[in-house]
Amino acid sequence: MVEDEYIIALDIAHTLEDAGCDIIGPCEDVACALETIKANRPDCAVLDVQLNDETVHPVAHCLTEMKVPIIFHSGHALPEELTAEFPTASFCSKPCAPQRLVRTVEDATGE
Repeated sequence: MVEDEYIIALDIAHTLEDAGCDIIGPCEDVACALETIKANRPDCAVLDVQLNDETVHPVAHCLTEMKVPIIFHSGHALPEELTAEFPTASFCSKPCAPQRLVRTVEDATGE
């Protein structure tokens, strides 16, 4: 999980852990995320798009190369722009109902 807002990261982590997921992260910036996914290949990734002064795009490109399903979780990004660059990714707008996020992760991982 990549999320730069601590409270949101905690909320997402608790939601997904309650659904039976193991969380890798959260990472709050691109450098941490890239290091983390190279050490621990995730089954799926939940990514905030705007991280302080950078975007999560380098992480998304790396995950795409690794064939890891991506779920963008953002309140500012436009789904159509992300879909154009990352056609296999899913998108959940912030705020997102916990059940929707869990269902999107389940759909992405096939579980």
